[in-house]
Amino acid sequence: MKSPMKRCDDLWARIVKDRAGNVCERCGSVKRVSAHHIIPRTCFTLRHDLENGVALCYYHHIGGRNAAHKDALGFSQWISERRDVNYLNGRRHSQTKQDYKLIEIYLIQKLEGI
Repeated sequence: MKSPMKRCDDLWARIVKDRAGNVCERCGSVKRVSAHHIIPRTCFTLRHDLENGVALCYYHHIGGRNAAHKDALGFSQWISERRDVNYLNGRRHSQTKQDYKLIEIYLIQKLEGI
């Protein structure tokens, strides 16, 4: 049985990909699309925030030289044109305790609304 945090991780990733139409938001590829955290998921206050997610193909997520995990500066420039990075930066240092049961309910409601 999955932990509440893992269930939330799975829901978050599904919503991020569904919101993008299951295509890479950088190139439009439909191959090996995954959800990427703009601010790393170790920042628990943003881990399940939908504004903190972007759908990327393998090449733009991990594989290519311009991948988010290999070219942080290039990715930061690209994402700053597409997301409210001021919002993300403002929330990244919050110390709010996470209630995964409430987060899961919220994510399920968002998923049903897509």
